[in-house]
Amino acid sequence: MRNDRPDREAHAAKPGLRDMLATSHVAAVAIAIFLIWSIDGFCQALWRPLSGILNLLATAVAILDVPYYSSTSTMKDRLDLDTALTFLGFAMFFLFAAWILSRWVYGMGPLRSLGECRSKLVGGKNA
Repeated sequence: MRNDRPDREAHAAKPGLRDMLATSHVAAVAIAIFLIWSIDGFCQALWRPLSGILNLLATAVAILDVPYYSSTSTMKDRLDLDTALTFLGFAMFFLFAAWILSRWVYGMGPLRSLGECRSKLVGGKNA
């Protein structure tokens, strides 16, 4: 009789993708990069609205009065809104990717998993 199933001991000794990603710290680097890109996306999304507010406040201080502000929306306002929402979407995507990868490899959130990897590296267990 032919045995088509692989030997259980040989299969158990072969590490899975999760184990290889966790021990080689590739997943931790990817999670860190995703978090950095997410922070960058949030900063880019908030930059244009905050710069407009700061410009309005600086003008108000400079002229010691309330500056004129048109309540109608221009094409520039529409493009600024579209750009901000695009950056916000990318930031949410990268945050979600970091969370999913961290949960899949380490079984915990991204910041906690990066903290665990840092403590392992500083502790010298993997050096």
